[in-house]
This record gives sequence, C-alpha cells and structure tokens, in this order.
Amino acid sequence: MRHHAHQIGLLRRYRIGLILFCVIAPASGALAQEPDVTDVIKVSTNLVVFDVQVFDKKTKTVLTDLTLADFEVLDRGTKQTVTYFSHDELPLSIMLLLDVSESVRPFIGRVRDGALQALRHLKPEDQVAVMAFATTSELLQDFTTDRNLVTSRIGLATATDQLGRRTNFAPAMDDAAVRMVNSPPGNRSVIIVVTDNSFLTSAVHEQMVLSDLFQSGSVVYGLIVNGSNGLASMYGAFNPGIDRYVEQTGGEIVYAGSNDVASKLASLIDHLRLRYAVGFRPTEGGDEDKFRPVEIKIASPQTRPRKTIVLTKRGYYFRRRSGNR
Repeated sequence: MRHHAHQIGLLRRYRIGLILFCVIAPASGALAQEPDVTDVIKVSTNLVVFDVQVFDKKTKTVLTDLTLADFEVLDRGTKQTVTYFSHDELPLSIMLLLDVSESVRPFIGRVRDGALQALRHLKPEDQVAVMAFATTSELLQDFTTDRNLVTSRIGLATATDQLGRRTNFAPAMDDAAVRMVNSPPGNRSVIIVVTDNSFLTSAVHEQMVLSDLFQSGSVVYGLIVNGSNGLASMYGAFNPGIDRYVEQTGGEIVYAGSNDVASKLASLIDHLRLRYAVGFRPTEGGDEDKFRPVEIKIASPQTRPRKTIVLTKRGYYFRRRSGNR
C-alpha cells in the first residue's frame, strides 16, 4: 500500500505541474445530480462497501434507526444482496485539514479551541491526523490515538503563519487524499476541512483531486467558518471552494460563526457516527476497470412512508483481487 501511495504521489506531482499548461474548463453545477464517471470507489477486493448517510427529506434530521432490510442496492440497475452492514461500529480515521491562511487568522484562535473541544467527541479507538495549509501545506501529525499529540499539533498549526498567507487549497487537499491511502486499514476514512472557503479551485485541478479522493475511498466533510466564498461566484471558470469535493464523496457541509466552531465541529463528528456502512459482492461479468454505477435507496414500506435523502458515492471501478493482496 505504501508503494502504491508513493506511485500516486509521483503521478500527482506530475499532474499538478501539468495544470500550468491547461486551459481551465467551465465549472460544472454545484448541485449536479447525474452520475459522474469520476465519482467512484476504486476497489481491489470482491466486497464493495459504501459509506452512507440518510436524512429525512422533510425534517432534515439524520435517520439512525435503519436496518439492513431498509437498504436497496442497485449495481448497473440490478438489485444486489447486501452482505455487509454496520452502524457506528467501525473506528474513524480522520484527517483534520486546517486552513491557516491570512483570511482565517483573525479568528484562528477560536478554530483551534473548537478543534480541541471537538476531540472529546471521538472514541478512544478513533485515529486523527493533522495537516495545515496556506500557501504551502504540511502534515504535522500522522494518524494516532494519542490525543495529547493531536492537541499539541493543532496548537502548533495555528500558532504562526509560517505556511504563508495565501490559500492554496487544491494541492493540500490532494496531498491529504494521497495520505489517506495509507490510513489505518479497516477504519472509515474521513477528511474534515476547516476553512472560510475563500479560495478558487480550477475545474481541471478539481478532477485530479477527486481522482485521488476516490482512490483513497475518503469522505470529505467541510466546516465553513465565516465563509461565503464570494470570490468563486465572480468567476464562471472556477468551481466554488470545497463544495464539489463534499458533494461528490457523499459528505456534508456545516456552517459556523467564529463563536460556535466548537459546537458545530462536534455536531459534524456526531453526524459521522450516524453513517451506515453498506456492502455487497459484485457479480462477475463485464470488463474490468469499467465504471459501474450504483444506486442506494431506502425502501419505503407502509410502516415507513417517509421520503429520504441518501448521501453516498454513485459508483465504483471493480478490480479483481490479485494473488499478492
């Protein structure tokens, strides 16, 4: 896996350099509904697991009382048998990606305090890594269950402006995605971005970052603090901030004022606990590495007539398990 991550990293650096010579494509809709061929899970096993969050469409509350029988999975339009199901059983591997650029500095202390308080909502077995970004990015702490280490690294990340003043988000996000390939196996992989969302991301760069996100199988959550991303709305050739990364990986965006970072971040972590893991074994047939669209729906029997919103990825690339895995 580490060799695989190294290869991804080399490819990523090559592609980021290539962007300088690319024409930036028009942004796609912020709320696209149709499946995107990049919106996939890449797997090398015969069990495909989707991370799923379900909301009541009317009340917008997270549904926590669903069972295996409530889920219906369609792979290329064919109903599948759910062979794996869990709810808040798998530990989390969280990459905390902190924006420490100039636009965040006026309330960076509250971001720091909020992140520290939110750690109390994690379970002992959950692992946390810390990365900070501005003009450049730096991994300050790899995955650990040692909360004291994480606390000190968060303090270090927010203490100075040594990473610069600008908000160079896309390379930092891509770096985080690549590192998630080597996150603890068996855990649910999550990247939580804490930012004011005041930056631009090109459509070309966005697709490259998404490719690495799906390779790592990570879900992106965003805590947007005092940010409306007004810059992005001024330029049609740019996509807004972190929105598409969250949407395409089935995550969630939570908005916070500078005074309620702690409570909002804690709420976000609590929502992570309310996600389901739904897995099935794909049927053989078809070309390997071809995109397989998947739809996950909630059955609505007479006893459960409510309408739901399902957040998850929309498909995967199937790879048969090789003999050396």
